[in-house]
Amino acid sequence: RVAKWFIQHHPQGGKVAVIEGQPGVYAAGQRTRGFKETLDSAGKFTIVASVPANWSREQAFNAASTILQQHPDLIGIYANNDTMALGVVEAVRAQNKASQVAIFGTDGISDAYASIKRGELTGTVDSFPVLTGEVAMDVMIRLINGQKLSRVVSTPQALITKENVDAFSTKDNARLRQLLVQQ
Repeated sequence: RVAKWFIQHHPQGGKVAVIEGQPGVYAAGQRTRGFKETLDSAGKFTIVASVPANWSREQAFNAASTILQQHPDLIGIYANNDTMALGVVEAVRAQNKASQVAIFGTDGISDAYASIKRGELTGTVDSFPVLTGEVAMDVMIRLINGQKLSRVVSTPQALITKENVDAFSTKDNARLRQLLVQQ
């Protein structure tokens, strides 16, 4: 979803970087791989760095600071979680590049939503843990009842940006389901 945002908003391409989670962790690998593969399919982007920050805000700040110094024309950074993305926000702000560099995270934590509302973080991929929990319970019940399941069970997620952050800030799960169907 983040890579598709870059493709849509930067049709000319550009330089981007990835701040990875902990090396060897499945989620970090999947998030990074999906981002890179989707961007590569556009053929106009260069991933100038992809470095681990071990889910740490401070390590993400340090990594982003270095990347920004090495690549002053960077247009964006994708961090594997929101905590690291918020560290990237601080690094970008410190180098006065907030209007140039789009910053995305993953998880949809409340601090990310607040940062998006303030115009700092460009976006987050929210996986809606409560709704994911409902899917997990449904899968468990189906398994207990001996029903067959597909190899992959999808759970809801959405790219949250300034355009939709207010709508997705709801605590009403029925409203969230409606918003997700509309995507």
